[in-house]
Amino acid sequence: MVELDSGGGYPRPAEYLAIAEGRRQRNMGVVYGGWYVTKCGRRVATVVVVKCGTVEENGAGKPGNRGKRDSQMVLMNFLSRCLFDDKMTRLDYEMRFRIQHLMNVEPSQFDYVLMVDADTDVDQHALKHMITAMLNDRNIMGLCGETKVRNKFQSWVTMIQVFEYYASHHLGKAFESVFGGVTCLPGCFSMYRIKAKKGNNEIVPLLINPDIVDEYSENIVETLHKRNLLLLGEDRFLSTLMLRNFPRRKMMFVPQAICHTVVPDEFKVLLSQRRRWINSTIHNLMELLLVGDLCGVFCFSMQFVVFLELVGTVVLPAAISFTIFLLIQTAVTGQVQLIPMLLLLFILGLPGLMIVVTTRQMEYIGWLGVYILSLPLWNFVLPTYAFWHFDDFSWGQTRMVHGEVKGGDKEGHHGVKSGEEVFDPSVVALRTWEEWNQRTVTLGKGVGEEMKQSICL
Repeated sequence: MVELDSGGGYPRPAEYLAIAEGRRQRNMGVVYGGWYVTKCGRRVATVVVVKCGTVEENGAGKPGNRGKRDSQMVLMNFLSRCLFDDKMTRLDYEMRFRIQHLMNVEPSQFDYVLMVDADTDVDQHALKHMITAMLNDRNIMGLCGETKVRNKFQSWVTMIQVFEYYASHHLGKAFESVFGGVTCLPGCFSMYRIKAKKGNNEIVPLLINPDIVDEYSENIVETLHKRNLLLLGEDRFLSTLMLRNFPRRKMMFVPQAICHTVVPDEFKVLLSQRRRWINSTIHNLMELLLVGDLCGVFCFSMQFVVFLELVGTVVLPAAISFTIFLLIQTAVTGQVQLIPMLLLLFILGLPGLMIVVTTRQMEYIGWLGVYILSLPLWNFVLPTYAFWHFDDFSWGQTRMVHGEVKGGDKEGHHGVKSGEEVFDPSVVALRTWEEWNQRTVTLGKGVGEEMKQSICL
């Protein structure tokens, strides 16, 4: 897929400080530089970072894996160190070297970062719509597009998720976008502004703001609240940090930008996924309730919307229980509770009206019927299971590979657990860009060869 560039020496493992416990904080990755050739023959400069782990992890399942948040921090730390000209790890140096060699540009000049999952297909014009939105409004610091289900007909589990995805975007995120405060930019398809200009020469770091980077890279996570934020809901917590640090800037939803993703096709996998999502949602909404500077006033404020979302999430099992009780009572006694039944029909039919008035994608009327039939699962089974497993921080079975322990452990460890060993971060070298260059020139070797020698030493 990528033509490897031979310039700068053969890529070799480079050290960096990972988000982990004990000795697992020392991790290694290989930086590959090359050219991605499109169907029309265009060559696009590409840099790929592959985490490979230390020698001790050879033969283990997912060697080098430290979780999704660690992968995000590799990029965020790199961009932050380039912008502020801070000391960097060897991996940062390799990344900067490859980017300069291939693109002839400084990483500090980048303005946007697009986050996409490996199983997500981005539509051809999606990126154009997202960039246009960023350029038209300088106050936007993050945005997301619509995620659609790619494997709709794979099983009944995928079928019940089609309208749920549609409603979460065109009802939830679209309404939050009115206030400029989308509470969750999904990691499968979202874009962040790295920095913004203020005045003529001043630069305001946004995604790589030191306060955000420091809190998002926290290693010691001991409380139930923090574990739900950092071990289960990374994407939502990153959005929370952005809103908390920059409440006057905007987080938006761009419906024209569309992607397709593969959703769980087995109920046990869906159960595990929604356990993580529901629990992290509750804890992140609790964090946002404490932010008093969000857009709006009282009932017409983003803070009030957050409160309604929090209450709505918590009372879902009770609400569907009362609904089922009402239907059973009407069927048994034959006495129709007119006002409650009319309200129920109005609530269930309102999304259908929304489809007709807004997107006019009539196929979703049928998917709405499928969703209504599955409401007991969405409003009772999934939330109740999530609440019962409030202290379960494992990632379940969403993505499994050969050699990995099934579901991880309840504490959220990935791969081999670290135990309680003490780690000294100073063993991972931190040097300035000039010092790394001087070291390379002094030894008279390429980037890859110098790294090989430093590992041997």
